Amino acid sequence: MTTNSGWARPELICSTEELADQLGDPDLVLLDCDLLPAYQRLHLPGAIWSQSRYWKSDPSNDSEIYGLEDPELFASLCGRMGITPESKIVAYDGSGGLYAARTWWTFDRFGHSDFRILDGGLDKWHAEGRGLNRENVRPARAEYAVPAAPHDETICRLPQLREHRGAAGAEAGHVLWDVRSDGEWTGANARGTARGSPATPARADRRDVRDNGAKSGASPHGRIQAPFQHSVVPVSCRSAMQVTRTASCAPGAACP
Repeated sequence: MTTNSGWARPELICSTEELADQLGDPDLVLLDCDLLPAYQRLHLPGAIWSQSRYWKSDPSNDSEIYGLEDPELFASLCGRMGITPESKIVAYDGSGGLYAARTWWTFDRFGHSDFRILDGGLDKWHAEGRGLNRENVRPARAEYAVPAAPHDETICRLPQLREHRGAAGAEAGHVLWDVRSDGEWTGANARGTARGSPATPARADRRDVRDNGAKSGASPHGRIQAPFQHSVVPVSCRSAMQVTRTASCAPGAACP
Protein backbone atom coordinates (compact mmCIF):
# COMPACT_ATOMS: atom_id res chain seq x y z
CA MET A 1 0.00 0.00 0.00
CA THR A 2 1.26 3.46 -0.86
CA THR A 3 2.12 5.55 2.20
CA ASN A 4 1.79 9.00 0.60
CA SER A 5 4.59 10.23 2.85
CA GLY A 6 5.44 13.92 2.76
CA TRP A 7 1.86 15.20 2.95
CA ALA A 8 0.70 17.04 6.03
CA ARG A 9 -2.43 14.83 6.02
CA PRO A 10 -1.39 11.58 4.27
CA GLU A 11 -4.52 9.83 5.49
CA LEU A 12 -6.53 12.09 3.15
CA ILE A 13 -4.61 11.09 0.01
CA CYS A 14 -5.03 8.05 -2.23
CA SER A 15 -2.40 7.40 -4.90
CA THR A 16 -3.37 6.36 -8.40
CA GLU A 17 -1.55 3.05 -7.88
CA GLU A 18 -3.51 2.32 -4.73
CA LEU A 19 -6.83 3.19 -6.37
CA ALA A 20 -6.06 0.99 -9.38
CA ASP A 21 -5.54 -1.92 -7.00
CA GLN A 22 -8.81 -1.22 -5.20
CA LEU A 23 -11.13 -0.84 -8.20
CA GLY A 24 -13.81 -3.49 -7.87
CA ASP A 25 -13.78 -3.46 -4.06
CA PRO A 26 -17.49 -3.58 -3.12
CA ASP A 27 -16.89 -1.27 -0.15
CA LEU A 28 -15.26 1.41 -2.33
CA VAL A 29 -17.27 4.34 -3.65
CA LEU A 30 -15.44 6.36 -6.30
CA LEU A 31 -16.83 9.88 -6.63
CA ASP A 32 -16.33 12.13 -9.65
CA CYS A 33 -16.71 15.62 -8.20
CA ASP A 34 -16.64 17.66 -11.40
CA LEU A 35 -19.74 19.29 -12.82
CA LEU A 36 -22.14 16.93 -14.60
CA PRO A 37 -21.12 17.77 -18.22
CA ALA A 38 -17.50 16.91 -17.39
CA TYR A 39 -18.57 13.62 -15.79
CA GLN A 40 -20.64 12.76 -18.85
CA ARG A 41 -17.68 13.37 -21.18
CA LEU A 42 -15.21 11.05 -19.44
CA HIS A 43 -14.59 9.67 -15.97
CA LEU A 44 -12.73 6.93 -14.15
CA PRO A 45 -14.16 3.39 -14.45
CA GLY A 46 -16.93 2.83 -11.93
CA ALA A 47 -17.07 6.45 -10.83
CA ILE A 48 -20.36 7.93 -9.63
CA TRP A 49 -21.22 11.56 -10.18
CA SER A 50 -21.06 13.27 -6.80
CA GLN A 51 -24.14 15.48 -7.15
CA SER A 52 -21.57 18.28 -6.92
CA ARG A 53 -24.08 21.09 -7.23
CA TYR A 54 -25.36 20.27 -3.73
CA TRP A 55 -22.09 20.70 -1.87
CA LYS A 56 -22.34 24.48 -1.89
CA SER A 57 -25.22 26.62 -0.65
CA ASP A 58 -26.29 30.22 -0.97
CA PRO A 59 -23.65 32.38 0.76
CA SER A 60 -26.44 34.50 2.22
CA ASN A 61 -27.86 31.63 4.29
CA ASP A 62 -28.06 32.37 7.99
CA SER A 63 -25.51 29.70 8.93
CA GLU A 64 -22.74 31.96 7.55
CA ILE A 65 -21.20 28.81 6.07
CA TYR A 66 -20.99 28.50 2.31
CA GLY A 67 -21.80 24.81 2.35
CA LEU A 68 -24.30 22.07 3.07
CA GLU A 69 -25.70 22.32 6.60
CA ASP A 70 -28.80 20.08 6.54
CA PRO A 71 -28.13 16.55 7.97
CA GLU A 72 -31.28 15.11 6.37
CA LEU A 73 -30.29 16.40 2.93
CA PHE A 74 -26.77 15.06 3.41
CA ALA A 75 -28.11 11.60 4.33
CA SER A 76 -30.50 11.63 1.36
CA LEU A 77 -27.71 12.56 -1.08
CA CYS A 78 -25.44 9.84 0.30
CA GLY A 79 -28.19 7.26 -0.02
CA ARG A 80 -28.84 8.34 -3.61
CA MET A 81 -25.16 7.73 -4.42
CA GLY A 82 -25.18 4.28 -2.80
CA ILE A 83 -23.05 5.46 0.11
CA THR A 84 -23.42 4.03 3.61
CA PRO A 85 -21.66 5.18 6.80
CA GLU A 86 -19.24 2.25 6.27
CA SER A 87 -18.32 3.16 2.69
CA LYS A 88 -14.71 3.86 1.79
CA ILE A 89 -14.78 6.92 -0.45
CA VAL A 90 -12.16 8.15 -2.91
CA ALA A 91 -12.96 11.43 -4.68
CA TYR A 92 -11.34 13.18 -7.62
CA ASP A 93 -11.95 15.84 -10.24
CA GLY A 94 -10.26 17.32 -13.28
CA SER A 95 -10.08 20.78 -11.71
CA GLY A 96 -6.96 20.60 -9.61
CA GLY A 97 -8.76 19.01 -6.67
CA LEU A 98 -11.02 21.99 -5.90
CA TYR A 99 -14.31 20.12 -6.09
CA ALA A 100 -13.02 16.89 -4.54
CA ALA A 101 -11.60 18.76 -1.57
CA ARG A 102 -14.86 20.65 -1.10
CA THR A 103 -16.73 17.33 -1.05
CA TRP A 104 -14.23 15.87 1.46
CA TRP A 105 -14.76 18.89 3.72
CA THR A 106 -18.52 18.38 3.68
CA PHE A 107 -18.26 14.67 4.49
CA ASP A 108 -15.74 15.38 7.24
CA ARG A 109 -18.07 17.92 8.88
CA PHE A 110 -20.80 15.28 8.99
CA GLY A 111 -18.47 12.72 10.56
CA HIS A 112 -17.69 10.49 7.57
CA SER A 113 -13.94 10.13 8.00
CA ASP A 114 -13.15 7.29 5.56
CA PHE A 115 -12.74 9.70 2.66
CA ARG A 116 -9.66 10.33 0.57
CA ILE A 117 -8.75 12.51 -2.40
CA LEU A 118 -7.07 10.99 -5.44
CA ASP A 119 -3.57 12.40 -5.77
CA GLY A 120 -3.37 14.06 -9.17
CA GLY A 121 -7.04 13.51 -9.94
CA LEU A 122 -8.24 12.72 -13.43
CA ASP A 123 -5.22 14.44 -15.03
CA LYS A 124 -2.62 12.19 -13.42
CA TRP A 125 -4.73 9.07 -13.89
CA HIS A 126 -5.06 9.78 -17.62
CA ALA A 127 -1.39 10.78 -18.02
CA GLU A 128 -0.40 7.37 -16.66
CA GLY A 129 -2.41 5.68 -19.42
CA ARG A 130 -5.12 4.38 -17.13
CA GLY A 131 -8.61 3.78 -18.48
CA LEU A 132 -11.51 6.22 -18.69
CA ASN A 133 -15.07 5.65 -19.87
CA ARG A 134 -18.48 7.27 -20.37
CA GLU A 135 -20.67 4.77 -18.54
CA ASN A 136 -23.28 6.57 -16.44
CA VAL A 137 -23.07 4.59 -13.21
CA ARG A 138 -26.38 4.44 -11.33
CA PRO A 139 -25.82 2.80 -7.94
CA ALA A 140 -28.54 1.07 -5.95
CA ARG A 141 -29.95 3.37 -3.32
CA ALA A 142 -28.48 2.81 0.15
CA GLU A 143 -29.54 3.72 3.66
CA TYR A 144 -27.52 6.44 5.34
CA ALA A 145 -28.63 7.27 8.87
CA VAL A 146 -29.19 10.98 9.41
CA PRO A 147 -26.01 12.23 11.12
CA ALA A 148 -25.65 14.84 13.82
CA ALA A 149 -25.36 18.49 12.86
CA PRO A 150 -22.07 19.26 11.10
CA HIS A 151 -19.18 20.10 13.37
CA ASP A 152 -17.39 23.45 13.29
CA GLU A 153 -13.89 22.18 14.08
CA THR A 154 -12.62 23.24 10.65
CA ILE A 155 -14.52 26.52 10.62
CA CYS A 156 -13.15 29.92 11.57
CA ARG A 157 -16.00 32.39 11.87
CA LEU A 158 -15.56 36.13 11.58
CA PRO A 159 -15.65 36.79 15.36
CA GLN A 160 -12.87 34.23 15.81
CA LEU A 161 -10.92 35.78 12.97
CA ARG A 162 -11.16 39.19 14.58
CA GLU A 163 -10.01 37.67 17.87
CA HIS A 164 -7.02 36.02 16.19
CA ARG A 165 -6.05 39.28 14.49
CA GLY A 166 -6.37 41.11 17.79
CA ALA A 167 -4.03 38.61 19.41
CA ALA A 168 -1.01 39.72 17.40
CA GLY A 169 -1.59 37.19 14.62
CA ALA A 170 1.22 34.72 14.06
CA GLU A 171 2.93 35.67 17.31
CA ALA A 172 -0.10 34.18 19.09
CA GLY A 173 0.01 31.07 16.92
CA HIS A 174 -2.40 32.13 14.17
CA VAL A 175 -1.76 32.75 10.49
CA LEU A 176 -4.31 34.14 8.06
CA TRP A 177 -3.57 32.54 4.71
CA ASP A 178 -5.07 33.91 1.48
CA VAL A 179 -5.03 31.26 -1.26
CA ARG A 180 -6.63 33.21 -4.09
CA SER A 181 -4.77 33.44 -7.38
CA ASP A 182 -2.53 36.41 -8.06
CA GLY A 183 -5.13 37.83 -10.45
CA GLU A 184 -7.87 37.58 -7.83
CA TRP A 185 -5.56 39.20 -5.30
CA THR A 186 -4.82 42.20 -7.50
CA GLY A 187 -8.29 42.46 -9.03
CA ALA A 188 -7.06 41.68 -12.55
CA ASN A 189 -9.27 38.59 -12.51
CA ALA A 190 -12.98 39.49 -12.34
CA ARG A 191 -13.44 36.83 -9.66
CA GLY A 192 -11.36 39.00 -7.36
CA THR A 193 -14.22 41.12 -6.12
CA ALA A 194 -12.27 42.11 -3.02
CA ARG A 195 -8.91 43.82 -3.44
CA GLY A 196 -6.19 42.56 -1.18
CA SER A 197 -7.23 40.97 2.11
CA PRO A 198 -7.57 41.93 5.78
CA ALA A 199 -4.08 42.31 7.21
CA THR A 200 -2.91 39.06 5.68
CA PRO A 201 0.52 37.97 6.94
CA ALA A 202 0.81 35.11 4.41
CA ARG A 203 -0.18 34.43 0.82
CA ALA A 204 0.11 31.42 -1.44
CA ASP A 205 -1.46 31.20 -4.87
CA ARG A 206 -3.55 28.01 -4.78
CA ARG A 207 -2.06 27.01 -8.15
CA ASP A 208 1.32 26.52 -6.46
CA VAL A 209 -0.28 23.67 -4.55
CA ARG A 210 -2.42 22.39 -7.39
CA ASP A 211 0.03 22.43 -10.30
CA ASN A 212 3.15 21.39 -8.43
CA GLY A 213 1.36 19.10 -6.03
CA ALA A 214 -1.69 17.06 -6.92
CA LYS A 215 -1.43 17.26 -10.71
CA SER A 216 2.18 16.07 -10.71
CA GLY A 217 1.81 13.67 -7.81
CA ALA A 218 4.56 15.49 -5.89
CA SER A 219 3.74 16.45 -2.33
CA PRO A 220 3.86 20.23 -1.80
CA HIS A 221 4.09 19.81 1.95
CA GLY A 222 7.78 20.62 2.24
CA ARG A 223 7.41 23.88 0.32
CA ILE A 224 4.44 25.22 2.27
CA GLN A 225 5.23 23.89 5.73
CA ALA A 226 7.77 26.47 6.88
CA PRO A 227 5.54 29.57 7.20
CA PHE A 228 2.82 27.67 9.06
CA GLN A 229 4.32 26.26 12.23
CA HIS A 230 1.30 27.48 14.20
CA SER A 231 -1.67 25.90 15.89
CA VAL A 232 -4.43 27.52 13.80
CA VAL A 233 -4.29 28.49 10.14
CA PRO A 234 -7.43 30.31 8.97
CA VAL A 235 -7.38 30.35 5.19
CA SER A 236 -9.26 32.71 2.91
CA CYS A 237 -10.82 32.68 -0.56
CA ARG A 238 -14.13 33.46 -2.23
CA SER A 239 -15.97 30.11 -2.23
CA ALA A 240 -14.00 27.88 0.18
CA MET A 241 -13.26 25.39 -2.62
CA GLN A 242 -9.77 26.87 -3.01
CA VAL A 243 -9.42 26.77 0.77
CA THR A 244 -10.32 23.13 1.22
CA ARG A 245 -7.98 22.03 -1.59
CA THR A 246 -5.09 23.80 0.09
CA ALA A 247 -6.09 22.67 3.58
CA SER A 248 -5.36 19.06 2.64
CA CYS A 249 -1.69 20.06 2.32
CA ALA A 250 -1.40 22.26 5.42
CA PRO A 251 -1.54 21.28 9.08
CA GLY A 252 -4.15 22.76 11.40
CA ALA A 253 -6.14 24.55 8.72
CA ALA A 254 -9.56 26.09 9.30
CA CYS A 255 -11.93 27.65 6.79
CA PRO A 256 -13.54 31.07 7.38
